[in-house]
Amino acid sequence: MGQSGSGKSTCMNIIGCLDVPSDGTYLLDGRDVGQMNKNELAEIRNELLGFIFQQYNLLPKLNLIENVEVPLMYAGVSRAERRERARVALELVGLGDKLRHKPNQLSGGQQQRVSIARALVGEPAVILADEPTGALDSRTGREVLGLLQSLHAAGNTVVLITHDNSIAVQAQRIIRLEDGHVIYDGPADAPEAVVTPKVSGGEGGRPA
Repeated sequence: MGQSGSGKSTCMNIIGCLDVPSDGTYLLDGRDVGQMNKNELAEIRNELLGFIFQQYNLLPKLNLIENVEVPLMYAGVSRAERRERARVALELVGLGDKLRHKPNQLSGGQQQRVSIARALVGEPAVILADEPTGALDSRTGREVLGLLQSLHAAGNTVVLITHDNSIAVQAQRIIRLEDGHVIYDGPADAPEAVVTPKVSGGEGGRPA
């Protein structure tokens, strides 16, 4: 959690093996990410990580099942197996009746569900969600957040990046960043976990 420029995206890129740390050590499943080459980084991303982005990043010419299959194609999974695993993942997010639809036939919330299915299809150890509700209206955002909470309850580790207090407090743990530094790491229900927005001062510095 943190405001724009606090280091959230950099932190996520390091966790997700998209960037390597310039200092210190990051171990993922006991392996030193900083010592890996590009091929090794790509392999560990495919094995252990699932990504959910704010803008969905779906391929418009592919139907839903084909979109969800994409990570499995890179992993060398057979066509029959990846088709079945994509179908199961789409059913899990409530889109089992829309397998042949194209992304432009779906609402924003449904497209985000497809991106969640794509993240799940590789059975990752960690799901990284970068502002997954940022492009959605409040009701649809709550639905997507509820789905992520269900996945967590089922045993998935979910790392969610947000600047929204109302979303952050629904987690079990908050790591708050400011200017690239961790300034809080602990339970979400602790008083110091959430920042109180600063109010512009009027005369004498009193709240306007």
